[in-house]
Amino acid sequence: MTIITPPGSASDLAKDQHDIQRGSTLSLLGFLARLCARVPFLFIAGRLYGSATYGEYVLLTAIVETTALLSTFGLKRTIFSFIQEGGEDKKNAAAIRHSLVIGLTLSFSLMALIQVMAMPVLDFFSASEAQTNLIILACAVPFISLTDILLSSTLSKRIMRYEIAVRCFVEPLSLTLFSLVFYLIGFRESGLILAFVFAYGLAAAVSAFGCFKVFGLRNILIGDLHVATLLHIARRSASTCLHDCTRVLITRIDIFAVGYFFSTSSVGLYGMARQFLTVIEKIALSFYPMLMPVVSTAVSNSDRKRLLEQLRSAGRRLVLLQLPVVLLFYFHGEYLLGLIGQEFIGSFQVLLILAAGCWINSVIQLVEIPLTYMRPSANVFCSLLALTVYLTSITVMKEKFGFNGIALTSVSATFLANVLLFSIFTRTELEPNDNRD
Repeated sequence: MTIITPPGSASDLAKDQHDIQRGSTLSLLGFLARLCARVPFLFIAGRLYGSATYGEYVLLTAIVETTALLSTFGLKRTIFSFIQEGGEDKKNAAAIRHSLVIGLTLSFSLMALIQVMAMPVLDFFSASEAQTNLIILACAVPFISLTDILLSSTLSKRIMRYEIAVRCFVEPLSLTLFSLVFYLIGFRESGLILAFVFAYGLAAAVSAFGCFKVFGLRNILIGDLHVATLLHIARRSASTCLHDCTRVLITRIDIFAVGYFFSTSSVGLYGMARQFLTVIEKIALSFYPMLMPVVSTAVSNSDRKRLLEQLRSAGRRLVLLQLPVVLLFYFHGEYLLGLIGQEFIGSFQVLLILAAGCWINSVIQLVEIPLTYMRPSANVFCSLLALTVYLTSITVMKEKFGFNGIALTSVSATFLANVLLFSIFTRTELEPNDNRD
């Protein structure tokens, strides 16, 4: 006799908790490995290349990574639901195939657009001398898009090893090694740029290998393409894409603001503080790879009890894991920045502001995961609100608080959007999939 497990049962919740805990633990262990590779990169970038060259690198990668996120078109999140709808392996592969067509078409188009518009974009930041580097760096857009879509596909099966391998070993190790090699062979101005492109090219190759192992190379590459399916995926992903792009613009607009109001060296100082902040951000992101498919399943089953338990568990663990890092930065951040280079101590107050904001916002922000499937338009609305608050207040904050005002504006705008997002989540009921906006 077959035993049907009801939604929200103890066995479902236990399995979810096990998968979330296992996934976040593996991600954190992988992050420690990533950190071991990332720290030498900071020394290479800070001490060998200097704050001005590193500042240019931070500004250009912010432009390219924002563009790459647009080319991914929200599929990094929404592909979970498309694969679940497929059911069979061949239908899963068809969802991946159609998603790749959308992602690669957009990424190559946007890559060409950046290369054509490189000079006008850089004139806005008074950095026209970086035109060649931006044209080279734009070649990484298809690699980033491909990596995001393929890794998310494997995560839909709750398989973590390829995500860990790429994010925690391939990307940081290759970036560090290539940065050093290009510096030693004489690429003192473009070494960091070239290293970024090569690192993401290698990451895309490993991601493709992992996805093909899970779903089958023939299943993904050989099959029909249907315009109706492409339009369905694009329509369902459009609001998530807008939300992701607005969200990443909010997190990167401070870099653009520093580049506009201050010098490239100032971008280097601010960017170094953000690199330290990555430790706190990656702890939060370590929950996402496994939390997204688990949450997607709960939403698909309209099981609110199961969904809330998943979010509460992740939130508690997140607060406890991030707190020691926040305290470390508050008590020893100035010393740690000085190790990279004495000029970077000037970003200590920025680090304190960003660290406190990230700790608070990352917990509240967990609700955007279920809202991606329950009410994606809410994510978009709150992100646009945060962006509006930022743009209308940045000049006043910069005039009043200078360099630190940009960090304060970023934290405050994000907090306002997240509070509203949480309020919407508490009032949103689960509905059948077809009725969600």
